[in-house]
Amino acid sequence: MATIQSINPFNGEINWEFELFSDEIIDEKVSTANLAFLEWKKTSFDERKELFYKMADNIQVNLEEYAKLQTIEMWMLYTASLGWLKWTVKLIRWFADNAEQILGDEEFDKNGTTWKYKYDPLGVIFWVWPWNFPYNQILRAAIPNIMAWNTTVYKHASNVPMCAAQIEKFFLDAGFPEWIYTNMFISSSKSEYILAKKEIKWVNLTWWEGAGKSIGSLAGKYLKPSVLELWWNDAFVLLDHADTKKMVAEATACRIANWWQKCNSSKRFIVLEKHYDEFVKEIWVYMENLVLGDPMEPTTQVPPLAKQNLVDELHLQVEKSVLEWALLITWWRKLGENWEFYAPTVLANVEPWMTCYDEETFGPVLNIIKSSSIEESIKIANDSNFWLSAVVYWDDIEQCKEVASQLEWWMIFINKPAGSKPHLPFWWVKKSWYGKENWPEWLKAFVNKKVIVY
Repeated sequence: MATIQSINPFNGEINWEFELFSDEIIDEKVSTANLAFLEWKKTSFDERKELFYKMADNIQVNLEEYAKLQTIEMWMLYTASLGWLKWTVKLIRWFADNAEQILGDEEFDKNGTTWKYKYDPLGVIFWVWPWNFPYNQILRAAIPNIMAWNTTVYKHASNVPMCAAQIEKFFLDAGFPEWIYTNMFISSSKSEYILAKKEIKWVNLTWWEGAGKSIGSLAGKYLKPSVLELWWNDAFVLLDHADTKKMVAEATACRIANWWQKCNSSKRFIVLEKHYDEFVKEIWVYMENLVLGDPMEPTTQVPPLAKQNLVDELHLQVEKSVLEWALLITWWRKLGENWEFYAPTVLANVEPWMTCYDEETFGPVLNIIKSSSIEESIKIANDSNFWLSAVVYWDDIEQCKEVASQLEWWMIFINKPAGSKPHLPFWWVKKSWYGKENWPEWLKAFVNKKVIVY
């Protein structure tokens, strides 16, 4: 029987092995998730809220245990792992508290017509999800959909199977009926087999461009609606400021979140020419002093990347960019006994033809672009195929707002790092592709908004 392995990125040891599901097991799990849906859709908001509150309480009580598992499996810094779990607890409670108001019936009497909106669930939703936030990413999607009466089957990333199994246990330990949330230990090649099933009503993927093309085409082939979240190459626009050291601290905070492997962290730093040399110099000093090490240690700032191939892919992107005449400010190299680390790297004088200009560098690489004017900074920021969040820094808040109004990105943060909150919309444009997460629209995305006229 084929297996997937949980491998410790820090020492290369195997944490655990899981057998991949056979077609017969897949059939059973999808069918049972559909049967569970037929009962689950009869539950009240209060019943579902109580279960999710129990889940939040359980996670809160066992924060250290769950955070350690996340760190061991893919080496999120332990301190960050604790923080994200605390944030996940808040997210669970927010959706539990607000679902009834968002999905409750709405009645109207206008222009001589009386009607009502009623939200009906769709059924079983299939998800293909990434590894960089093993708990939070999954639950941020699963919770609103299960609150909206659907059931879910999840293919989590193959390098975090222990976290995947733990998430299913979150639901069971909280008292949810079996099969409301179903973890699927399958290879990517089985996605079509699942998506073709009549019980599957929708597919959602967060991954990279190639996976998006594959799942998007399969969704079209089987006439299933889809939401796709793909690559991002977010811009940090630095305009006039009085304190370069402060701006460097802010810039690095926008880049190094979640050990440099966060989709909506800034990747391209666009700096006005008059501040450029000083900014590059201060960035060099900052990056040279970052501490690499064991992510369980509180002093560590740069842990290993989650998988060996991520180190190799990142190194190849940097090599290509240097050959294309990007200026190497800090030394690029693989480190560690198993080459599990990548040294923090700064590339300056980045130009549009370079690999690092338009490709997302998902790891400890910071790319700096020189701009001659505010107008050029706006043009450079908008010149990307992958859009989610942009960040604008300027001492003049009103000018920041004016620049933000000219950026074509979906979400712009002024004088603060990009982030997400359950009550704020979260979506993407261009080749980052289509869909919505968070806020009320996330609860409404996977339901049928039925109109009843009477």
